[in-house]
Amino acid sequence: MARMNSLYIMVFACFLSACSDPHLDIFPPLEDPKLVSEKLAVDKMREDVDAFYYGALERHPSLADYADQAALKAAVAEIKAGISEPLTRLEFFRHVGQLTHKFGDGHSMLIWPYQEYEALREAGTKPFPFLVHIDQKDQLLIKEGQSDAKGVHIAAGSRIASINGIPADQLINTMQRYVGGETEYLRKQFVAGRFPIYLWAVYGIAGDFSLELETGANTVSQTITNTQDWQVKGGAGENGQAFSYRMLPDGTAFLHIGHFDIDPDWFENFTDEAFTAFQKAGASSLIIDVRENTGGNTDTAMYLARYIADKPFRMISRMREKLNHDNRGFMNYKGEVGEVIDTAWDDWIDPVGDTKRWRGSTYVLISPITYSSGIVFASTVKDFGFATLIGQETGGNANQTAQGNLFNLPHSQLRAYITTRMLVRPSGSLAPGGVKPDHSVHATQVTLRDGRDVELEKALALIDESR
Repeated sequence: MARMNSLYIMVFACFLSACSDPHLDIFPPLEDPKLVSEKLAVDKMREDVDAFYYGALERHPSLADYADQAALKAAVAEIKAGISEPLTRLEFFRHVGQLTHKFGDGHSMLIWPYQEYEALREAGTKPFPFLVHIDQKDQLLIKEGQSDAKGVHIAAGSRIASINGIPADQLINTMQRYVGGETEYLRKQFVAGRFPIYLWAVYGIAGDFSLELETGANTVSQTITNTQDWQVKGGAGENGQAFSYRMLPDGTAFLHIGHFDIDPDWFENFTDEAFTAFQKAGASSLIIDVRENTGGNTDTAMYLARYIADKPFRMISRMREKLNHDNRGFMNYKGEVGEVIDTAWDDWIDPVGDTKRWRGSTYVLISPITYSSGIVFASTVKDFGFATLIGQETGGNANQTAQGNLFNLPHSQLRAYITTRMLVRPSGSLAPGGVKPDHSVHATQVTLRDGRDVELEKALALIDESR
């Protein structure tokens, strides 16, 4: 298995450029591997808290628009005061990591201690094995039914009341403090997407644990052991695949894009293949699913948009960038450290050629965890009228931050990621909030239990009505 599942690295993917410089390297090895087992001195950890805070101030282009400055500063003081004895990196993360949600930005965060997490898995300890969904009522629900080799079954739609005796709402509300995101709802959706990681990083729960489950009127306790094989699909989307396409009945094509964090050449070949297949099948309607898409490379998002565009378009209208020691350019050609550059974006893109271009109706499925370049794609097709959007408003802002710099806290070497750019959607609107769907639909405990896909159902109903 790859060192880190792509589900967990997409939000950190390099945005608008390739990752080649040290400040763009997502998961570098520890300079000193002994840090995994050693304890850090109190004064060193307090210095690391400051390094995280001042690193954000130095890099973020619009921090005052995202964070309550007074609350952020107070949180720094509170976290430092709460560190009173030597701690391991993981124990220290449980203190300093809580600063992340105070930034109010999904592209600004402290990454979990990934070296320790990978060591845990390599030693044979399995993370929490079930996909979960957090609904608007903060219910923690099993997303897909799973069975082990002995026939023990966990039903889809079951509500998790507690894990190891800790109430589910307490788990959710605590873990969202360690996650980046513009809103608490978005952070909770990111928690759902990375539930195994944060359950371990914040609570140390992995391997053997107990579940209290509510299914209908019944409440049962279930012991989960490290030896059980649940054959979890991993949340990669359609049939476990991040990228897939197929034909549905009545001439409807379906395209699932799990993320844009992929080699552009591979993605272009995949997209060409998919639309060629749709054309040969005589498809008249297209559904594009980006509900699980937390971003990646805008080149791939742009290429997909070119297929459904009927006129020239641009992905953003303006870009703001704050310069620091890492991104100011050779010989400071961009400007001085601390300078904020605000420029109009005049890179207009043409649709693909007439023989390849999609000419049918298009529907795009979005969700609260559609993020980063996933949001840029959604705002582009909405602002230019290329598609009808179905689902829920994106939890992240329609005007996205981007192009993060990564740096280590000096003593713990915990990895921080702070954005340096802010992108304004194609329409130029500065209105707060996410990309709003044209048709809003929500999954419920009942629809999950019944295995229904309410967003897809709505798209098919609209297609049927249009006929």
